[in-house]
Amino acid sequence: MDLTPIQRRNQRTIVIIALICIVPFGAAWYFARHPQLVMGDLGNVGHLISPAVPLGFGELVETPVTSPESMEQLKGRWIVLSAATGACEDACRQNLFKTRQMRLMLNKEIPRVRRLLLLADPNAAGPLADWLKQDEFLAVAGLSPALLQKLEKAVGAPLQPGQILLLDPLGNLMMYYDADFDPYGVLKDLKHLLRASQIG
Repeated sequence: MDLTPIQRRNQRTIVIIALICIVPFGAAWYFARHPQLVMGDLGNVGHLISPAVPLGFGELVETPVTSPESMEQLKGRWIVLSAATGACEDACRQNLFKTRQMRLMLNKEIPRVRRLLLLADPNAAGPLADWLKQDEFLAVAGLSPALLQKLEKAVGAPLQPGQILLLDPLGNLMMYYDADFDPYGVLKDLKHLLRASQIG
C-alpha cells in the first residue's frame, strides 16, 4: 500500500528521532572500545593500553574496605585506580594526594570521576584511617592475586608504588601512568576523554 505524503513525512521524522537517540550511545561505545582514536593528540602523557583490558565491576570491589555506598559510586564512572602491593607508604600517599587535587581541578566534571585504591594487604588500610576521614570520595578495596595479575599484564611489568591506571565507565582498563606522573598531564588526558565521551 502506498504511503501518503504525510505518512512518509511522519516515517522520516520517527527515523530521525531514533537516530538522534541511538547514534550518541553508539559513538560512545565505539570510542570506549577504540580509545586510540580520541587519544592520538594527547602527546603521550600516559601509556595507552591497546587493546583495552575489560575488568568486571565485581572483581574491583570483591572485598570492600570503605562503605558499600562508596563502592556503588564507582559504577558507570571513570575510575582513577591506584594499587599498593604492600603498605601505602610515601609514594602511595603522594599518589592519593595528587589524584585528589587532580579530581578537584575537573570542576563541573567532578561527578564523572571517582578514585579507587586497591590494597593487596587488608591490614594496610588501618594506618590510612585518618586519611580516609579527610578524603570521603576515595573508595578502598582489597586487591586479589588474580586482579593484580591482570593489572600487571596490562601494564607489562610489576606494578610500581605510585602508579595509577585509568578505567572507562564500561570497565575497560585503557591507560596507565608511571609513578612520577605529572597530575596536570593526567588532568589534560582526562579532560580530553570526558569531552569526547558521552558516557560516565
